[in-house]
Amino acid sequence: MLPRNYYSEQDIRKRQIDTLKIFNDNVIELSEGNEYRIDFAADSRNMSLNVVLTPEFPNEKPAIFVNPVVPHPWIAENSNQVIGAPGLLNFTVHSDLGRVVQAIIREFQKTVPNISQEDKSTDTSPQSHVSAQSLMFPELSELTIEELQEILENPDLQDKLLENNPQLVELDLETEELMNSVEEIAQDNITKQQMLDNLKTDVIDRISTIVQMKMNYEELHKKHQKMAEVYDPHRIRDCLKEAALRADEDAEVIAEQFLMGNLPVESFIAKFAEKRALGQARRAREERLAHQLTQLDKATT
Repeated sequence: MLPRNYYSEQDIRKRQIDTLKIFNDNVIELSEGNEYRIDFAADSRNMSLNVVLTPEFPNEKPAIFVNPVVPHPWIAENSNQVIGAPGLLNFTVHSDLGRVVQAIIREFQKTVPNISQEDKSTDTSPQSHVSAQSLMFPELSELTIEELQEILENPDLQDKLLENNPQLVELDLETEELMNSVEEIAQDNITKQQMLDNLKTDVIDRISTIVQMKMNYEELHKKHQKMAEVYDPHRIRDCLKEAALRADEDAEVIAEQFLMGNLPVESFIAKFAEKRALGQARRAREERLAHQLTQLDKATT
């Protein structure tokens, strides 16, 4: 049986209905997705099962009714509802609706002939009463009172009787199938848990990488801002203007030192000419850059 971990409730419900049609013939849809009738024959007797699916199905077991009503341990008292079938008693979302209904039909096909014969019989012997009350163990009807008494007193014979009962064997098979399904699903969950753990570790590593990249980005962004401020054309223009003023001021200081007799003519001429040339060069660059910025502002407005 396939795991249903990733199926929606609607998918599981549809799959259950599909198994009903796969494992049984003559399935008639009375109400789409809600009620179905399965016709079958039991010893030339025409019978049918009505399968009613509640809105909670398959989380809730189906309601199954037999027509016509026949005496059987699986049927509720004063009702035609089947309640004692092993597949119904152990029904879960992992069961197969089609197999459960198939098992119920087979049970009626096996026991209805016996019931019909018992109804026609006028035998009032203890064996006939035992047969009427022991549909789950039809072989008891063939035993004598002494043999029945021996079974009552011998636990080994009781165990052997239970081991050979077809309904209990079928129940054991369904139980084993269910246990295998549970084990398969558990194993699948373990595998998926390992995959989930690996994915979780991978996500954590990626988050850590993203955090580190964000920190690096913020640091580089701050450096970029500082560099952008340093190399901003307007700031460069202001720096050139300030540098030109400093060069002029330095030239005036040199001239004052010369006038005060603190510098010889040769030193004065060399230093004064150097500062004046430096100031003029910076002022020329500043004016050229200011002109370019003015043209740029006009072009972008």
